[in-house]
Amino acid sequence: PGPSSVQTIGPFQAARAFVHALEADGIARATARIDVELYGGLACTGRDSGTDRAIIAGLAGDTPDRSDAGALQMRAATVQSSGTLPLNGRQPLAFDAQRDIAFRVDRSVEGASNAMRFVARGGRGDMIADRMFYSIGDGEIVDPAPIRHVRDSAVRVPYPFMTAAALRDTGEVVGKKLASIALANETVFRSPGDVKASLLAFGDVMRDAVDRGLATDDSLPGGRTRRAPAQAIALRNTQGTPAQWCSVLALAVAEENAAGGLVVAAPTNGSAGPVAALLTHWRGARPLAEEAGIIEFLLTAGIVGALLRAQGLRQAGCQSVVGVASAMAAAGYAAALGATNAQMLHAAELALAPHLGLACDPSGGRIQQPCIPRNAAAAAHAQASAQAALARPNPVNGLDSLVDAMIESGRAMSSRYKQASLGGAGINVAEC
Repeated sequence: PGPSSVQTIGPFQAARAFVHALEADGIARATARIDVELYGGLACTGRDSGTDRAIIAGLAGDTPDRSDAGALQMRAATVQSSGTLPLNGRQPLAFDAQRDIAFRVDRSVEGASNAMRFVARGGRGDMIADRMFYSIGDGEIVDPAPIRHVRDSAVRVPYPFMTAAALRDTGEVVGKKLASIALANETVFRSPGDVKASLLAFGDVMRDAVDRGLATDDSLPGGRTRRAPAQAIALRNTQGTPAQWCSVLALAVAEENAAGGLVVAAPTNGSAGPVAALLTHWRGARPLAEEAGIIEFLLTAGIVGALLRAQGLRQAGCQSVVGVASAMAAAGYAAALGATNAQMLHAAELALAPHLGLACDPSGGRIQQPCIPRNAAAAAHAQASAQAALARPNPVNGLDSLVDAMIESGRAMSSRYKQASLGGAGINVAEC
């Protein structure tokens, strides 16, 4: 569910992790009350992203992939009206969100811009468990106590890579496309059938998000008017170009995410538009598109996203969010059109380059402005980048150098422009 990987999904996963830890430690049954404190960006803008509703759902044992905005609202309303929360769906606890979830704008946690503290108390009010989590993006959380990712993986894969050059060289040596390399690595964790079934399910969720976004014309939270439906009608009347259509489809997904609808975070909720748009456009041009093409598209997009994350391109402003999404979409689109590995990586580079230095600067604390129009522009550019890469038989790839530059600019970028909504457009919004 939208709208934010950091402020919606991260807290959702943290609440689930805390409940699972209580059960693993054998103290869930002794828990009579749970207190939650939110710090940093979660405290300042979490209400607009439904952080409190996500935490309630996580504590109740719900799962993100089955919880759209309506489900989250219903769960929160039920808990509020009954005054009880079913811990992991089973054990009723007295719970009042106004009392038990505190938005601590008066405090901060050193080294963490989005932190959460969960405290479990026994029947006498005594503390029996205390855990801190950091929401670091992509829906991931870190438990700072052991300093490790909660979603940890040290399993060796057959084709490890840390740079685009290494990935390209591996493909040349073993004679495999990027999608085949990605599939081989994924099947270390799950069977090939499971991987392919999941990818097809992701593709369907992406298409559903596009369809809902084009068919819904109500206002977004905060009163912003949806624009995708009207723009789609205008394009149908003028026979729009592929880039224009990709832009409108991404707009539809970004608006659906802003409304709390189910999307595929690629790589984040706030950048869910480009990959969904280009895949849906490619499928639309091929009514009988084979499942193999959808799988190749998403595997290629996924391995490019994994590459950029492995190189450290994260928490570096919007260049590491919408920029990465544009690169993923361009590579996947190029792959579906028969590109070579070098062309796929070149498409990713062309799509990523214009986002160098782009700050994450949402106004009003909502994942709407400038997030939604950036999704639309990134999708159009991704489609054009894929076509440009296909026109070059043997492109010279500079993706690694570009990523290094983005990481450097991200380090130099003030934290005021990294989802904090405390600088730039967040506090300087023109009246219009």
